[in-house]
Amino acid sequence: MKGKPVYFTLDLDVLDPSEFPGTGTPEAGGVTFVELHKAIEKISKLNIVGLDMNELSPIYDHSGQSTALACKLLREIFVVCLQISKKFKIL
Repeated sequence: MKGKPVYFTLDLDVLDPSEFPGTGTPEAGGVTFVELHKAIEKISKLNIVGLDMNELSPIYDHSGQSTALACKLLREIFVVCLQISKKFKIL
């Protein structure tokens, strides 16, 4: 896949409900934020041309923890995409 365009989708329900309760489809025994963050760092080797993030349902998390975590992950994905764009001279 080296250099080929990749569309990246992140389903947030992969996260453990103890860290991300704000989803309609909780995954008991899911990954931690740290594990997911490490996986996101690994995609920097790919030529990401588009992405989406889904499965956030704030109505299930009145604390706002899930929304905050989703925003943090989105920021990290954007950082990776900026690194990719510099590497592939997209921007």
